[in-house]
Amino acid sequence: MGVKTNWYKEAVVYQIYPLSYMDSNNDGMGDIRGIISKLDYIRDLGATAIWFSPLYKSPWKDYGYDIADYKAIHPAFGTMEDFDELVAECHKRGLRVIMDAVFNHTSDQHEWFKAALADKDSPYRDYYIFREGRRDKEGNLIPPTNWTSSFTGPAWERIEGTDEYYLHLFAPEQPDLNWENPKVRDEMAGVLRFWLEKGVDGFRFDVFNMISKVYPFRDDRNPLHFQKGVQYYVDGPRMHEFLKELNDKALSLYDTFTVGESYTPDEEHAHRYIKEESGELDSIFDFEHLTSDNAFGLKMIPKPFSLKQFKRGLIDPQLRYHGTGWNTLVLENHDQARSVSRFGINTKKYRYEAATFLAMVTFLGWGTPFIYQGEEIGMTNTNFKSRDEMKDPVSHFIFDMVKGFHMPDRIAFRLMKGAVRDNARTPMQWDDSNNAGFNRGEKPWQCVNPDYKNINVKADLAASSTTVTDPLDPAFDPGRSIYRFYQKLLALRRSEPVLLYGSTVEYYPDDAQVISYSRCKDGKRFLIVGNFSGTRADFIMPGDFELDELSIRMTNRGRTDAEIEEIMQMKPYEAILFEEIRK
Repeated sequence: MGVKTNWYKEAVVYQIYPLSYMDSNNDGMGDIRGIISKLDYIRDLGATAIWFSPLYKSPWKDYGYDIADYKAIHPAFGTMEDFDELVAECHKRGLRVIMDAVFNHTSDQHEWFKAALADKDSPYRDYYIFREGRRDKEGNLIPPTNWTSSFTGPAWERIEGTDEYYLHLFAPEQPDLNWENPKVRDEMAGVLRFWLEKGVDGFRFDVFNMISKVYPFRDDRNPLHFQKGVQYYVDGPRMHEFLKELNDKALSLYDTFTVGESYTPDEEHAHRYIKEESGELDSIFDFEHLTSDNAFGLKMIPKPFSLKQFKRGLIDPQLRYHGTGWNTLVLENHDQARSVSRFGINTKKYRYEAATFLAMVTFLGWGTPFIYQGEEIGMTNTNFKSRDEMKDPVSHFIFDMVKGFHMPDRIAFRLMKGAVRDNARTPMQWDDSNNAGFNRGEKPWQCVNPDYKNINVKADLAASSTTVTDPLDPAFDPGRSIYRFYQKLLALRRSEPVLLYGSTVEYYPDDAQVISYSRCKDGKRFLIVGNFSGTRADFIMPGDFELDELSIRMTNRGRTDAEIEEIMQMKPYEAILFEEIRK
């Protein structure tokens, strides 16, 4: 049994999408050696752990989330020796290593699936989910159920020359594993042990709560379900059992951290997954606040931004799980559009203000912050000119689906381009040289955002003239550098137990412009206030705070203690951290 130190509770996790981070050999694709060259940059930001999107061998039909070999590095990223060096260099800098665990499905190019297709009597046949098709009233062969894939279309793929189908809740090239088979569970535990023995410190479990299905399979007859079948494969009857088994066979043997990407779990299941005594996961991602500008939770269907929904999604988990589990704080990842290009923000006018505002109101909450590459310099969505510039297969699936509703191509493209996952996957913008410094000139696998001439690490750092290296030094001045602002914010957060462990109290949940909450521990309190709009807003100081006991600890728009009033007139995207100093 490993000794659990709960290191993740004081961690800051930086997510890297390896294909797009740094290309060391100029082949157009990011790689491990490129990442190693930037580890000091990540450490200096204030991160203490790195989550790597999949580095495994894969045909890249879903850019790594279709794994062909769980124990091999994709050759484009480097060798296993390169990976071992990456782990060693991370640990040398105090950076923990978190890998992606994609265990709901494999690639159709995995040797297990090849063997399953080649021979119906193969033991690997039961590693996946095969079923006979059905006949409709006209005698036509149809899939075993009417379930739909998360990537649109049927969730069943017919095996050529037969009446059989296999289940894929994502792309056809991503067949679902059969977790009812104990051999599959043993294989997955073995994968975890393999990487833990190499020094990996934790795992992010991809769509983890879809691995348990309801048997026998049946049609989804709910006419309100856009995605058919979800009630039969989300939070299934053996989910908790399967997670406990992984914990017993692998995770509990090491000092690990686990976080689950949950597919719309209900509140009861979510709480059980992360209860400290459950022996399942340490935390999960809750993305409700990131659906506050789209309809029905579908990123491709925009709607007017709802601050009330954003606040509910961000703050409710802090209230719900405190004292029993652990929370995560997130604005961006490889599946989300850039945060400064969302939520009704006028990016051209308020990019710096919005980026620093979002960081304050999100990462001063209770939980472990997750920062996605480029977020720390305020990278924006890309103004894609054509569908061909979008590499993500989901973008093309969605585009074809929208066209099925007889929507003109021009309108369909305009509707979806602000929400597609490609926005998060353009190359990291290091400087204003060719390809934003991602490499030395070879065409990158994904187009570079044209705004890289103005938005890049070099330009961002130049926006601060500070010569002070300690972000906690009062003389440390971030200027207009978002990266420097993050440094100061993360250092402050790390220095205050109240901000790490304190409980959360929300104020004015129905306010349509202002987000506000306090953090409290052992009688010490902080108050976080932010104007989430492009116009001025009034904030009435809560009655449980005395004005003469408040001091401004941090702000993104230059406030001083002399400006503390009972009714604060907040500038657009202004955020303030007040510290209570009792007399």
